[in-house]
Amino acid sequence: MLIFYSFHLHAENWLDSAKTKTIKIFNGDTEIMKTDQKQDRRGKVTLRRLIPVNKSDWNADPTALPYLTYQIKQRTEGKFPIYLNNEGLEIISSEIFDYPVIYFTSHYAFTFSDDEVENLKKYLTRGGTLLLDDCTGSGAFTASVPSNVQRISPGATTELMLEESKKYKDLFNMLYHLDGIPPSGSSAQFDQPFQAVLINGRPAIMLTPNDYGCGWEVSTPPTALMPLGGNAHGPTTPANAEYRELVYQISINWFFYALTH
Repeated sequence: MLIFYSFHLHAENWLDSAKTKTIKIFNGDTEIMKTDQKQDRRGKVTLRRLIPVNKSDWNADPTALPYLTYQIKQRTEGKFPIYLNNEGLEIISSEIFDYPVIYFTSHYAFTFSDDEVENLKKYLTRGGTLLLDDCTGSGAFTASVPSNVQRISPGATTELMLEESKKYKDLFNMLYHLDGIPPSGSSAQFDQPFQAVLINGRPAIMLTPNDYGCGWEVSTPPTALMPLGGNAHGPTTPANAEYRELVYQISINWFFYALTH
């Protein structure tokens, strides 16, 4: 299920354009918030949001995935084959096998059902990747990951994805060259390293404890003067905009890393 894309760089490659912070003027089109229902999805990818059986605020950041998708489209001038589907997808659904990368977030601790564990086990061993995002920042969600991981893959090891590790250096160099996790400047709970759960020798489950979904969210749409949009979770200050830009950069790296590793 792993997807391989060419990342060879040259002067006019869209990857070079993606590395810039220049974003085209937002045209006010509210379609960004809707699922792309009519377009041809063949050969394209999306990041699907998961719905667990047990009670969960799985859709706590409703504008997060639409605007992560929007930023990827803008930074690649529409040349990277991605589309938006912001509808929730049940973990027990057979549809998860249609997507190489799936995404789960919440503020709270979680426990997958037995049926969810079995479906995720099949999905991950077949090459799919599960991205986890703690919506509080190193809270109860992160604390509940190890027990669920051991049910999915007993004995699986978890590793910190550190920039100085040769094994995980690609995470910090896929599109943007970063020196490590972006410093939030607020609290250590938002400055934690990514974690990787190895299944069959590859990082099949990846967790960010840093609540990056809130960084993707917007209170107002992007404009030429404010290309990331208004900050949905705090003041829109220069320092905050700089941090959110770095959050987008590491998150876009994360997405491409998941597609290719």
